[in-house]
Amino acid sequence: MKKKLLNLAYLAALVSALGCAPAATEPEPASPAPASDESAQTQATPPKGRLVQANPKLATLKAKFVYDGKAPARAKVDSSKDPICAPIEILSDAMLVGKDGEIQNLVLMFDAKRSEAKVPAEMQKAPEGVVKLDNNGCVFKPHIFFARVGQTIEVTNTDQTGHNANFNFLNNSAVNFLIPIGGSKKLDPLATDEPTLMPVDCNIHPWMKAFVIVQDHPYVGISDESGQMEIIDLPVGKVTFLIRHEYAEGAIDEGKVNGKAQKWSRGRMELELKAGVNDLGTILLAPDKFKS
Repeated sequence: MKKKLLNLAYLAALVSALGCAPAATEPEPASPAPASDESAQTQATPPKGRLVQANPKLATLKAKFVYDGKAPARAKVDSSKDPICAPIEILSDAMLVGKDGEIQNLVLMFDAKRSEAKVPAEMQKAPEGVVKLDNNGCVFKPHIFFARVGQTIEVTNTDQTGHNANFNFLNNSAVNFLIPIGGSKKLDPLATDEPTLMPVDCNIHPWMKAFVIVQDHPYVGISDESGQMEIIDLPVGKVTFLIRHEYAEGAIDEGKVNGKAQKWSRGRMELELKAGVNDLGTILLAPDKFKS
């Protein structure tokens, strides 16, 4: 009996030494302390992007742009000279119109020089970070993009063929560089704004084109695939917007806003914005305002 008790004691000591003893029961986590008012507000803040609530003391501008006619078909690009691009079906991005006439990539640019209402001081500083343009599927992505004065543009290449990016600026220094497979290049920080959409070309693949908008304020709207755009935190008062589209036949100087004809001299839309949401509704643009 004494020997049996010694053996049991030895086994218990061995189990304990090898770490196989049953783990102690962990205490249940304590209930979190009630959050202060400040932390509760921080946790309730929505993510940045389209869900951010606009400042109620400033103005939000909304509009939907529609092609007033039969939607034009997208032209197929001839990419046969490059063996990497040739198997890809590439369609022109110059005129993107949805099945119900939704115009994509139409641009409204706030004209700070002609607007009575001025850009608030807190909106004048460009956000940190790099604006990216990719070569992907033998096209530039995005097709239309926006950069602030002081920001850097980085061009990347995720294709298995070389590309170049030729920035045809008017006010900033023109830039043209090669981007090897898997490589990237950065422009110097943008020094000043540009008057309109500035083209970016790939001279190796002549069908490839993008457009960059450079402004010293954040008030640029680019219509999405549903033809809609939203510009938030605008100053309240009399403002002027420039209406731009890469495929416009001259200035877009007229349209129908909620069924009523309006004229915009030299493509300048003059508005008086109130605090809160200013919804222009549906804006119809005639086919003859665009290249055939």
